Amino acid sequence: MHNTFPLSAKSLNGIVIRETAAPASRQTDYAIVAGIVAFLALISITWSRPTFHWFLLPAMACGVLAGVDIVRWLRGRLDLFDPKTIIGCLAFYGFFIAPILHVAWDRFGVENEMAMFGDWRTWLGGMAALNALGLLVYRLAHNQAFSRAAPSRTSWRIDRKKFYPIFALALAVSVAGVGTYLWQLGGISGVVEAYEKNQEAFVGKGWLLVFAWPLAVLSFIVVVFSWMNSGGKRRYRLSMAMILMSIAGLGHFCLLGWYGSRCATVWALFWMSGIIHYCFRKLPTKLVAIGAIFLIAFMYFYGFYKEQKRASLEILSSPAMWLAPGGYERDLKYLLLGDLARADSNAFILHNLIKDPGDYDYRWGLTYAGGLAILIPAELWHNRPYVTVEAGAEALFGKTAYWPSSRVYGLSGEALLNFGVWGVPFAFGILGWSLGWYRRKFGSWDPTDARMFLAPFFSLLFLIALIGDSDNLVFAAVTQGALIVTAVFAASDRRPAAREDHSVESIGYA
Repeated sequence: MHNTFPLSAKSLNGIVIRETAAPASRQTDYAIVAGIVAFLALISITWSRPTFHWFLLPAMACGVLAGVDIVRWLRGRLDLFDPKTIIGCLAFYGFFIAPILHVAWDRFGVENEMAMFGDWRTWLGGMAALNALGLLVYRLAHNQAFSRAAPSRTSWRIDRKKFYPIFALALAVSVAGVGTYLWQLGGISGVVEAYEKNQEAFVGKGWLLVFAWPLAVLSFIVVVFSWMNSGGKRRYRLSMAMILMSIAGLGHFCLLGWYGSRCATVWALFWMSGIIHYCFRKLPTKLVAIGAIFLIAFMYFYGFYKEQKRASLEILSSPAMWLAPGGYERDLKYLLLGDLARADSNAFILHNLIKDPGDYDYRWGLTYAGGLAILIPAELWHNRPYVTVEAGAEALFGKTAYWPSSRVYGLSGEALLNFGVWGVPFAFGILGWSLGWYRRKFGSWDPTDARMFLAPFFSLLFLIALIGDSDNLVFAAVTQGALIVTAVFAASDRRPAAREDHSVESIGYA
C-alpha cells in the first residue's frame, strides 16, 4: 500500500466527467445550440447569397446534433478532454461550418479539381443529411452503451518499486529507437534529404517509430510522476508543466518531425496537455484557446514544408507571404477545407456512387482489413496493397484512374467506400457505442487511477476515428500508445475497485 502512486485527491478538482439528465437542462442545451446555429446560418446567408440553399438545412441539423456537446462543455457539464466534447467540436466544424465555407468561397476541392457537372451544393446537402443521420445514431448508440455498460471493477495503482525500472527500460528502448531511426537515415539532415528526394527510404522504418515516437510522452510521464511525489509547492506546477511540455514537444519535433507528418507532434502535445489537465488542474479556457491557435498555426506553416520541403522556409522569413503565399498550392483555405475537413471529397464520392454506380466496386470492409494489415512488416509482405488509397482513387476518379489518392476520408468517407450510404449510420453507431462503453468505464475510475495517464491517448483515438481512416487509427494506436500503455500496465498493480462508481451520476440522453 505504501508503494502506490497517489495523485492528489484534489488533482481532478473541476474535471467534469458526468452529465445531467434533467429534461429541462437538456432542452435548454438544445435551445441554446439551435439559436447559435440559426444565427450562424443567417450570417452565412448575409455574407454569401449562394449559401441560401436547401443544403443548409441538413448542415444545420449536423450543427445542432454536434454542437450540443460544445454547449454542455461551456456550461461545465462535460470536460474538455472528454472525447464526447472533442468529437462535438470536430463534427460541428467538419459537418456544419466546412460545407458553408465551401459554398461561400466557391471552392469545391482544394483547387476546384473535382469535376462535377451541375450544382454541387446538392451533394453537399446529401452528404450533410447522411452525416446528420449518422450523428443521431451515434448519440442513440452512445446512450444505450453508456446505460448498459458496467463500471470498471478494477483500479490501477502505480507501484513505485516497479515504476522507475520499468520506465527506465522503456526510455532506453525509446532512445535506442530514435537513435537507430536517425542513424539509418543519416541524421536529421538525412531525414529531410530522404523526404525531399527519396521517400522510399522510409519504407520498413515503421517498427522503429513504435519505439521512437513515445519518447517525449514517456519522458513527460516520468517527470510528472516524480514531481507529484516530491511534495513540492503546487502553485507553480501548472506553469512549469507547460514549460516542460513545450520543451518536450519542441524536442520531439526537432528529432522526429521532418518526414512530412504533422500528426506526430500534434498527438504528443495533445497527450501531454491531457496529463497536465488531469494531474495538475483543469486547463483554463484562455490557455486552451491559445494552444488551439498555436496548433492551427503549426499545421498551417508545416503544410508549406509538405509541399515544397526546405524551400518553404522562405515563408517563415517573409511575413507578407504568411496569408498570401504566392507560388504555393496551400493557403489558409487549403488548411481549413482540405486538411481539417472532408466535406467536398465525401460529397464528390457520394455523387459518383449514385450517378455512376458501375464505375466503382465497393470494398465491403477491405479498407478496415487493410488498416490492420499495416501491422505486417513490408519485408514479410512485399506487395501489400494499399486498399484505402486504391479505393479512394477509384471512387473519386473512376476505375480508369491512373494515379493514387492520398486523401483521408474520415469515418463517413471510409464507410461510403466500403458499404455505400447505409454504411455511414452504421459506422457512427459503432463509434457511439464504443464511446458510451469507454465513458462509462472512465467515469468509474478513481482520480488516483494510473489509467489517468492514458486517458488523453484514448480520447485521441476517438478523435482519429472520426476524422481519420482505419489505417490512421491503427498507426496511431501502435506508434503512439503501444510502448506507453505497456509500461503503465507493467508498473501498475490491479486491485478490485474500492467502490462501484466515483463520478458518474446519470446519463445525459440525446
